[in-house]
Amino acid sequence: MPPRPPDRPVAQMEAARTFFGPLGFAMEPVGALWHLLKVAQLAQTDLDRILADQGISYADFQLLGALMMADPEPLRPSDIAPRLNVSIAVLSVRCRKLAAKGLIERQSGHADRRSAPVRLTQEGARLVHVCAAMLEQRGQFLQHYGQIAKQDRAVVDRVLRDLHARLDRDFQPVTRPDV
Repeated sequence: MPPRPPDRPVAQMEAARTFFGPLGFAMEPVGALWHLLKVAQLAQTDLDRILADQGISYADFQLLGALMMADPEPLRPSDIAPRLNVSIAVLSVRCRKLAAKGLIERQSGHADRRSAPVRLTQEGARLVHVCAAMLEQRGQFLQHYGQIAKQDRAVVDRVLRDLHARLDRDFQPVTRPDV
C-alpha cells in the first residue's frame, strides 16, 4: 500500500470544518480533540503491533506495568481496574490469560478468585523490560515525537499534562466493558 500523503490529517480536518462549521460547531476544540484521539488510536495500534511479537497486547502491557510499579505488593483487581479504566470482568479475563502464560500469579486462599490479589512473576517482570525496549526501538510514535523540536515537545508535554490533570479532577473513572 502506498504511503498516505503527509497532509491527510489537515485535509480531513478542513473537510470537517467545511461540513460542521456552518452548523454552528466550535471547531477549535473539536479539531484538538480529533487530533488527540486519532494520535492515541494510531499509537495504540502501533504498540499492539509491536507487542504482538511477545504474545501480548498493549492492554496486557499496561496491566503488567501497573503490577511492576506496585512490586513487591500484590494488588487486588478492584484496585487495578480503575487505574486501567476497565471493568473487573474484563480485568479478570486478562488476569486469567496472563496467569496461564506465567506472567502474573494470584494469591491463593481467596474464596472468590476475582478478588484475589495478583502480582507480577519474574517472567512477567522480564517481559515488561523486553517489551519496553522493543517499544522504545520500534515505536513509530516515539520516532516521530523525537523529530519534533525539543522546545515544542516541552510545550506538548506541559499542555497535555495540564489537560490530563484537569480532566482527572473532573471525572470519576468509568469502566469500559469493551477493552
